[in-house]
Amino acid sequence: MKYAVFSDFDGTISARDVGYAVFHNFSNGKNDEILPDWKSGRMTTRDCLLAEVAMVKAPADDIIDFIDKIDIDRTFPAFVKLCEKNKFPLIIVSDGMDFYIKHLLGKNNLNHLKYYTNHAQLVNNTIQIEFPRENKNCHSCGICKGEIISEFKEDNNNDVKIIFVGDGYSDACGAREADILFAKKDLVEYCCKNKISYYPYDSFEDVTDKLFELGIVKV
Repeated sequence: MKYAVFSDFDGTISARDVGYAVFHNFSNGKNDEILPDWKSGRMTTRDCLLAEVAMVKAPADDIIDFIDKIDIDRTFPAFVKLCEKNKFPLIIVSDGMDFYIKHLLGKNNLNHLKYYTNHAQLVNNTIQIEFPRENKNCHSCGICKGEIISEFKEDNNNDVKIIFVGDGYSDACGAREADILFAKKDLVEYCCKNKISYYPYDSFEDVTDKLFELGIVKV
């Protein structure tokens, strides 16, 4: 059986939700006012991100310095090596922004990893965001993880099992496409509400242990 791993970034690979942390810090918490509308589905991810970037007024250097203080899951690099050893494609799917994903992956010598996310630049003391992906059917996500996974399956003649790792509401579409799902935090609540089976985890070490237990990987 062939397997491929898709993982969220914010709060999954990174120790904190980087996008939220940036918006919260540089808007003095004003972004919290619109999050209930996003979580309830009354606001799309794209509209939410556009509203949040409009709240940010800070020099690029200050934003990068802030991001630099955020760590990634210390067990993730070993998980990357595990996927390489087992010849599992590992793809990051994020409804966040590429400038901090690229920065943190590079800082941790992981810039060879493939990722799909929204495009953003630090320009004129603010963040300019673009949405390069045209989602086919999803009208709620900035970049639909479910559609990306579905296209990957089609490109591989549906002859691949998908392992998905996530933690939040933006992972909902991806979770529905997964064959083996690892969830924590808000994604657990979504899975319970929608009767989606999942394995709980706290770190990628937990993911590794469960995949070994299931006989999917060789450690």
